[in-house]
Amino acid sequence: MNLPPNAASNITLRQLRAFVVIADSGGFAAASHRLHLTPSALSLLIKEMENILKVRLFDRTTRSTVLSRAGTEFYPLAKKVLEDLARAVETTQDLEQKKRGTVRVACTPLYASTLLPELILKYREQFPAIAVYVLDSLNQPAVARVASGEADLGIAPQRTSPPEVLQESLFRDRMVLICRPDHPLAGLKRVTWTQVLAEPIVSLTQDFTSRLQADLFKHSSKLLLAPAHHVSFITTALGMVQWGHGITVQPESALPLLPPFGLVARPLAGPVVYRHLSLFHLKGVELSPAAKSFRDFIRTQMHSRMPAQPTAVTTVRRAGM
Repeated sequence: MNLPPNAASNITLRQLRAFVVIADSGGFAAASHRLHLTPSALSLLIKEMENILKVRLFDRTTRSTVLSRAGTEFYPLAKKVLEDLARAVETTQDLEQKKRGTVRVACTPLYASTLLPELILKYREQFPAIAVYVLDSLNQPAVARVASGEADLGIAPQRTSPPEVLQESLFRDRMVLICRPDHPLAGLKRVTWTQVLAEPIVSLTQDFTSRLQADLFKHSSKLLLAPAHHVSFITTALGMVQWGHGITVQPESALPLLPPFGLVARPLAGPVVYRHLSLFHLKGVELSPAAKSFRDFIRTQMHSRMPAQPTAVTTVRRAGM
């Protein structure tokens, strides 16, 4: 359909909307209810539009109103203009909302003290007005806070989640031996699980221990984990190891926590075991623009990393040791 010169600049959005609603509604009377305008007002809008376009848009009789041939050609073009405008407005509003807001993230202690602070710092460089609150929790409570709506997002090791919670994989974290630098295993170039399991082990919660045992049994039924101590928090485990109560096995992300405790880490083999980290959020519930942007930011950051980095060896000797 060829428009007269300057026709596009003279047509108003109000006229376009009236034209599309009349076509969709099948007549002026039904469209007037949807647009809260009188039929005469609608008729005037269409008449003005027809004068600008120099064509008749509707064939009207006392019984029906149907699109004319020109109206039929013009209808999809007019509808697309309105849809494109609606999308542009929605995108602009969404971008504006992302500049402010609040995000609540339930996260397990290890990643709440290592991974999450780094992510929040980088995220705030892009969205300085968005407040990100960390709800540090143990594994099961972290997912429960997402399920209850207390947290927008959750970051925790992979697990069976409630049906209302969606889980997506973020990355895998290799398990490493952590011990004092004067421990016999610290001097070995290669440490096996058989050697580790022969030592007194400080483990985390029963949930942590059970999942680690399941991973070991996948490789051999002889790899039996029988911890000497169970604690709830990783810092407690590191403190116990620091004072000679045994060794511990933790994800590689714990490496930044070792220097204050004067401990060392060694890669484990035979087998290599990973802890898989997941992102949790409610199914079928629209996240706020702020929470959605932080979720997308986490995805981008995690997927840009290598799935398994070479294990660093951390050695910090304490005075008197």
